[in-house]
Parts: sequence; C-alpha cells; structure tokens
Amino acid sequence: MTICNKTTVAIGLAAVCLLLADSTTAGTDFMESLMGGKASANVRLRFEEVHDDAFKEEGEALTLRTRLGYETSPFYGFTTLVEYENVSTLNGIDEYQEPAPPAPKAAGAAVIADPEVNEFNRAQIKYRGIRKLDLTLGRQYISYDNQRWIGNVGFRQDDQTFDAFSASYTGLKDFTLNYAYVVEVNGITPEFDNKVNDHFFNIQYNGFSWGKLTAYHYDLHSQNDSIRGPEKAIDVNPGLRYVSNKTTGLRLDGGYNLPTTIPLRAIYRAELAQQEAQVMEPVAGTRSRETTYHTDYGMAEVGFNWGFGGGNFALTPVLGYEVLSSDNGKYGLQTPYGTKHAFNGFADQFLVTPKEGLVDKYVNIGFDWNPQNIKIQAQYHEYETDHANAVRKGDLDLGKEYSLQVVKTFSPNWSVGTKIAIYDESHDADDVLRSNKRDTDKLWAWVEYKY
Repeated sequence: MTICNKTTVAIGLAAVCLLLADSTTAGTDFMESLMGGKASANVRLRFEEVHDDAFKEEGEALTLRTRLGYETSPFYGFTTLVEYENVSTLNGIDEYQEPAPPAPKAAGAAVIADPEVNEFNRAQIKYRGIRKLDLTLGRQYISYDNQRWIGNVGFRQDDQTFDAFSASYTGLKDFTLNYAYVVEVNGITPEFDNKVNDHFFNIQYNGFSWGKLTAYHYDLHSQNDSIRGPEKAIDVNPGLRYVSNKTTGLRLDGGYNLPTTIPLRAIYRAELAQQEAQVMEPVAGTRSRETTYHTDYGMAEVGFNWGFGGGNFALTPVLGYEVLSSDNGKYGLQTPYGTKHAFNGFADQFLVTPKEGLVDKYVNIGFDWNPQNIKIQAQYHEYETDHANAVRKGDLDLGKEYSLQVVKTFSPNWSVGTKIAIYDESHDADDVLRSNKRDTDKLWAWVEYKY
C-alpha cells in the first residue's frame, strides 16, 4: 500500500463528509480547516564520531536533519498531517559507512546509522469525531510503552515510521486499547525498510494504585522476498531474516510514595514475554532453510526518585536486569521494531541479539537540575550471553559499557546536548574472538530547534 493509495482513501473519507453536509457550509468549513492549520519545523544539527576497533578508520558525520510539516485544523473530526524530511551531510564531514552497503561512504570507516534522506516522513489522516477514539491512516509514528518492541527510534536523524492503520480507545474506565495494522515499515536506514503484514495489539490497565499493567501481542509477517530462496538470507541483517515473528507479553510499571520525611518515591518495573520466530537461516553452501525458534524475554528494574532542594533537583537511580534468551544457542530473541538505541547501551553493540542471547546487568542514574533545565543520565552495563557458545562450551563475557548524556533546554524551541559511550570488550581473548565485539567509543554533540 503506497502513500498515494492512502492519500486516495483519505480524500475519499473527506469527500463523504462533504456529501453529508450542506455544500456551501461544508466548502467554507473545509477551506477554514485547510488554511487554519498549524505549521511545524524540527531542525537538528549533529556531529557524531565513532572509534570502533572492528574497522580500520574512525567514522565521522556532521548531519543536518530538517523536517517541515503542516497539520490542518479539524474538519468534521478529520485532520490531515504532511511532514517532509531531509537529512544531509555538511562541510564534507561524511567519512562513515551506512549499515547497509553496497555504497559505503568511505571503505574501512566505522558505521554511523544516519544516511542522507529525502522523503515524506509522515503523511496521515486522523479522525477524532468519536469521543475517546483516535483513528489514524497513513505514514505515522507508532510507539507503545517504553518502545522496547514498537517505537520510532527518535535518536537517529531519520527515524522509524509505519504505513499503517492504527486505533486507540480510552472509553473504558482505566483501560487504553491500542491496535495497528501495518503494511510497510520505513526504517532508520534502507536496510530496515520492509513490506509487511503486521498486527499490533496493546492493552493497558491503569486501575491499580500500585501500577499499570500492559498486555500485548505483536504479530509480524515479512513480505520481503530478499530473505527467501537460495543465496538470499546470508545477505540480510540477522535480525531481519524472519518470515514471521510473534511476541506475547505482560508488563508492569509501578511506583509508590514512601512514608518518609523527604519526597521519596519507589520505582519498580517488570516484564515477561515469549517469542516465536520463523527464520530463514543460511546453511551449508549458499542454501537457506526456514527454522522455527522459541525464545523468552525478562526484565526487572527497581529504583527510587528523590526530589530535594525545594524541588530544584531530582535524583533517580535504577538497578536493572534484562534477558533476551536464546533457543539452544542457535537464535537470540530479536526486537526488529524497537527503539534499540535506548536499550543495552548507547554504543549500540547489541542492535542484533547474539545467537547465544544476551544478559544485561545495568545501573541507570538520572539527575535533573530543574532551574537550569538540565538533565543528566549516566549508565553502566555488564554483558554476557544467555546460552553457552557452541565452541567455547560456556557463557561468553561480552564486555561492559560506560555512558553519559547531558541535555540543556533553553526554551520550548531550543536545546543542546552531548553524549559519550565507551564500550570495553571482554578481557578474555577467546570470548572476544567468539563474540566478534571490539572496543568502541562514540561521541555525539547536537543543537536542536523545534517549532
């Protein structure tokens, strides 16, 4: 289903409304809706530098992301949004490889996932004519919960959108019901673009004082011919070789104000999920075969939020433990639509889960300096595999990571930020050989304008 198809449907829906109303009044209202809308702009200039020992040269990119959009005012419950996006490199600072060859920017340079782009980032029609019901058709953002499974990958310059129909209903007390049908995924690079036949179900219940419960089922079906047939699967990102990928889970987000003399709130989160994936696997020679794998996901976090200094400061330390399991050391649980940069470390070493799975033990410390509108986030991660390596005959030490991010907001329109991530490979030479992970340092600095 193309954007043209969606636009045709959107125009048809609007035309029905016109036919149901007085033509003169409807025509006037339509022009008022069209001309009385809201323009939007988002411009982000960012420098990124990557030192990765797996590559001969460091990667550098100075990119400018520009988005210009316009959303009409409501017309019989309908609004239309169109947003154009351009990502360009500046000043010749473009020594990097995109994640998807065959056209790397500089042979041997490290990877940076910010390709040059010209596209319609969003093109959607939304209907809000029924109380507490939102219906959206077209190219759109879809994000659920903490974006572990479904998100827009907002940190990258070209984020992720979905060509889809989505619905959200809040008319039942304490419930939020979400559904989406997706026909195409527009990823952060061309490698992640995919024609699909997906169904998302996400149900949230917020009626308990101790937390919000979310149940979900994400049923993904790839229509990408590049993973089917001989000599094909080997050329596809291992995280995208699925024919189908079905994930069902339950999540808890909770907090509790502690009975202390200082404003102290306990934080706890937990999540369990199961995944069944039918995957095209390369085998001997250039052949491929379809294999079904079963994996599990588990996450637990505990921490607290402490506001002090008369509300001027807030400290939020969190301890976490996350497992993306393996099916007998042959396939690791994958999250193809998740905002993966937000998980398992900012150095992005585990965007594709190793076939032996991944165990991540981490500390995340947030600090807010409210009068200055400064937010600081520090992280520490320790990684190992969930399952023994077939050759190593034991779990692999996958190294550790330190990272720090500082963001300063000057106004609702302007902000600046910087971030650094340092990934240290395992000190066991054999584990390094089996994991194929190498020391990596990444640095970002950016300025952003929103309107």
